[in-house]
Amino acid sequence: MTFSWFGSVLARLADWQVRRPFWVVALVMLSLIPAGVCASKLQLRTSFSELLPDNKPSVVELRRVNQRLLAQSTLTVVAEAAGPEVLKAYVDAIAPKIAALGPQLVAGVDAGPKPVEDFLREHKQLYASIADLQQLRDDVADYYSKTVAKKAGFDLGFDDNPPGNAHATAPASKQQLDALLERLKQQEIKAEQSRVGQDGYYLGEQGKLAAILVRTPLGSGDSKAFELQRLIVEMTREFALTARDPSFRVNFTGNLITSAETQRAVVKDLTEVGLLGVGLVLGIVFVYFLRIRALLAMSASIGVGLVWSFGMAELSVGYLNTATGFLVSIIAGNGINFSIMYMARYIEARRDEKLGVRAAVSLAQRETTGATLAAAGAAMIAYGSLAITDFRGFRHFGIIGGAGMLLCWAATYALLPALLVLSERFRPMFEHEPLWRQRLRGYYGLPFVWAVKRGSRAVAMASIGLAGAATILTVLYFARDPMEYDMHRVGNDRTSPTSASLLSTRVDKLVGRLGQDGRAIVVDRLDQVAPLVAELERRLEAAPTDHKPFDKVVSIFNLVPKDQAKKLELLADIQDKIYRARAHGALCDADWERIRQHLPEKLSAVELSDLPEAVARPFTEQSGRRGTIVYIVPRSGRSVYDAHYLFEFADAFREVVLPNGEVIRGSGDPVIFSDMLLNVGEDAPKAIALSLLGTLLVILFAFRGRASGWAALAALLVGMVWLVGLLFLLKIKLNFLNFVAIPISIGVGADYALNIMKRRDLVGHAGMERLLVETGGAVVLCSLTTQLGYFALLSSINGAVRSFGLAAALGEITTLLAAVLVLPAWLNWAQKRQARAQSPVLPLLERNAYG
Repeated sequence: MTFSWFGSVLARLADWQVRRPFWVVALVMLSLIPAGVCASKLQLRTSFSELLPDNKPSVVELRRVNQRLLAQSTLTVVAEAAGPEVLKAYVDAIAPKIAALGPQLVAGVDAGPKPVEDFLREHKQLYASIADLQQLRDDVADYYSKTVAKKAGFDLGFDDNPPGNAHATAPASKQQLDALLERLKQQEIKAEQSRVGQDGYYLGEQGKLAAILVRTPLGSGDSKAFELQRLIVEMTREFALTARDPSFRVNFTGNLITSAETQRAVVKDLTEVGLLGVGLVLGIVFVYFLRIRALLAMSASIGVGLVWSFGMAELSVGYLNTATGFLVSIIAGNGINFSIMYMARYIEARRDEKLGVRAAVSLAQRETTGATLAAAGAAMIAYGSLAITDFRGFRHFGIIGGAGMLLCWAATYALLPALLVLSERFRPMFEHEPLWRQRLRGYYGLPFVWAVKRGSRAVAMASIGLAGAATILTVLYFARDPMEYDMHRVGNDRTSPTSASLLSTRVDKLVGRLGQDGRAIVVDRLDQVAPLVAELERRLEAAPTDHKPFDKVVSIFNLVPKDQAKKLELLADIQDKIYRARAHGALCDADWERIRQHLPEKLSAVELSDLPEAVARPFTEQSGRRGTIVYIVPRSGRSVYDAHYLFEFADAFREVVLPNGEVIRGSGDPVIFSDMLLNVGEDAPKAIALSLLGTLLVILFAFRGRASGWAALAALLVGMVWLVGLLFLLKIKLNFLNFVAIPISIGVGADYALNIMKRRDLVGHAGMERLLVETGGAVVLCSLTTQLGYFALLSSINGAVRSFGLAAALGEITTLLAAVLVLPAWLNWAQKRQARAQSPVLPLLERNAYG
């Protein structure tokens, strides 16, 4: 059953637990102090980058970028009112106060496009095209030559307008100048219309919605986001704007608050789901055993196992992520199975076999240790198959879950016997057992007893047929790409129309997607910006029209006029001729005023250092260096929640090779999430194969290669193909979390077949009915506790967690049916066939009996 030395150690432990139960309990309780301290230090990190390997290029680049960005996140203050006057007054009043909160919370405030507009207006001539400036220069030169020559008396009198004509039209050159000036005005109007916002503010929805972008040094999910939000709300109340406009209200969006809300929601969610899961598990345990002391003893046992598990998690991993945060419910549902098997055998020994406490403890330990340890090993290997993958979400899930299985097993055999001995000293468990409790014995296993006795052949044949059909569906499921590409299905539910995630879509129309969704690429040197932008624009141009990966690339050089030397030369020539024409009296005062407003006050190039701080802030590093940050803007009309587009967007800037061979890497949520999906696709087959191989080795070792082990493995495989067949029929796609259900179902499902076959080897085929009532009932209870742990996940607000709960629960159901229905039916059918083959009289009697 087990190694002799191990059995000897357990025997001595059992003897000590019977003789000194108080000391055993005391020592276990003392162990909770360091374990509890460690567990209390666990933090939840919800960033998707925490699911990828530390050395993944996108993760390395993300950390490098975050260290250099002046502002890591944006908090968008969204104000609504009946009209623009109140909103403008609010923005003007609140923006300076927010900026004054200090660099720990605020890196800068963008209250509207006014600074950019003022700067462009001041230097508007340098932002005109060279073609327009050349045309203007030619028209000015023509105008100058004609008007000055006429003023000097050098014209030949071929004027179309005779002297004294009061309605004489301007010369053709002046008409051309008027037309060009009008074109320049129209270009300025178009430029104003193309800018976001209104009147220098981020105003929209007919002046009823305003936004302020608060750039912050706070990272994703930082709880200080709520402190910043609270301070802004308090400052808003001071203005009492609801007295002027009762409809006035303020809400918040931006990646800072959405990530913080996600963090808070996940923490609340995992707490509620964990409590619900543990409560359901303990509830079904009580319904089965119907004894308060059994419930209390098993609760203490699983409680110790959970504290040990999460204390170990802090030591081995150091934190929880979105994949491991819900392991409380899962470990509780799986880990209590060892207590159930021990308790069921102990009660059977005390109640039915009338053994004393010492003998019952010894018997329960001796007959359950091998099966439960093998089951724990199979579960640990299933989790361990995840621990060796590169995907950190799987690896941490495997480390914590695998250690949790072993520690829950250890907690069961360390604490549960001592607690039972102490309770029996207080009051014997079976001194007076009510009749109604006796009648409830075995109800969990009775339906399977009936099915196996009445129709083992039908059950066996049907299971084989269904397994064949499910195998075909399994092949189709994996051949048709089972991955989930709609990211809305794996995110948190949207519960409020004013929630941050919904507000962001409205704010996009005010500030543009650059302000909300633009992804930063940070280079090391300024001379790398131009070739980087050129290569990205080449990729954009080369992409098919219906698969453009992004809209545009924005660098600080977009704010600096191009071809300034040539433009300054043209402007100098224009200005010279205009001033000379004015000096010669060729321009009247009215024409001079019209023309002067289109001339620069001074002729000088715009340098990066000339850009106002508010304009250059998005392109400024923490060190104060400008220009090394480049933004890439997602495609309009495409959602980053569509993984197909996400791959296109991420691949467009994940890695860019410059002409000189230098490699520029991009990162951010699109690349991180894309890499996460790719990692899942790469690691999933490895994890499944390793789980199957590990479980096979555990089963063969537990049964020493006997036929019983192969029967248990066959039942497990039937349950697994049924699971995948159901995933296909129910159209459940695999994502970064629910995929775990497959390898975990392999390990946990092996638990049930192992226990059935281990007990069958002990009692033989003659004891099959008792096996199904006692051990089968306990196995059903084990599965129910695990299922309830999974079903608790269906109450989560997160789609990925819900899909995992459903897929894992289906795996529990299919592997349970394979273990307690299909496997006994096979065994019973095989036994009958063998009996008929050995006794030629039996078939004749059966024919006579059925006519």
